[in-house]
Amino acid sequence: MNGAVTIPDADAPAATGSEPLWESRVVLTPRDPAALRSILGADMRRSDAQFAHRMIWTLFPGAPAERRQGLFLFHVERNHPFTAIVRSRRTPQDGLGGVWTIERTRPFAPVLEAGQRLRFRLRAVANHWIAQPGAVRGRRVDVVTAAWDRLAEDERTPDRLEEAGEQAALAWLARQGQRCGFAPRDGAVAVLNYDLTRLRPARRGKDIRFGALTFEGMLTVTDPVAMRTMLADGVGGGRAYGNGLMQIAPAP
Repeated sequence: MNGAVTIPDADAPAATGSEPLWESRVVLTPRDPAALRSILGADMRRSDAQFAHRMIWTLFPGAPAERRQGLFLFHVERNHPFTAIVRSRRTPQDGLGGVWTIERTRPFAPVLEAGQRLRFRLRAVANHWIAQPGAVRGRRVDVVTAAWDRLAEDERTPDRLEEAGEQAALAWLARQGQRCGFAPRDGAVAVLNYDLTRLRPARRGKDIRFGALTFEGMLTVTDPVAMRTMLADGVGGGRAYGNGLMQIAPAP
């Protein structure tokens, strides 16, 4: 999105609960890259997603293990130099000493009203659960690949795959909106891309794979309280790897 991507208001109440939220832009600017490798290990660039996950954690030194869930969300703007937007319940710090440039940190407390129209951008991992015989919770599947799997072999043309994936993605977003306090505006939301990510575990084990969708468009606020909670906690899966943070801006 061009221009502002959030609606900060330092005088507004905290976005959720009693804890304030902060939004920061951080850039990795190590004075000595070799020193950074010595801290993170020789495999620090095993994948961009894992590198981002490990690096963002260094901005919150001393965070108790029981508080890590929900401490922050982030969105990677670019990988070289590594630059990210971080939304957090604590202000970030350069926990490695001389590695980060924290360009700005400001309160994040958007003023939301039912019926308000906003622009938004969201990168999210879209999954749903399907029943599985003998299993209590069922199985979590990617909505795009599930839509592709439902197509007959003779239907799997590039155009039909794209159409089915986009329909599944938009339907997923609408379902999230029902519980998260927003409604995507019909005909005003685009699915920009679908990126597959593979995470290779440091020890032996199966690779972790997930697909991330990028949405951009317009929405209407339907429940300000639920939407503030979503803006703080994120939406969809893969949040530890740079997904789930919705950026918002005033509608034109």
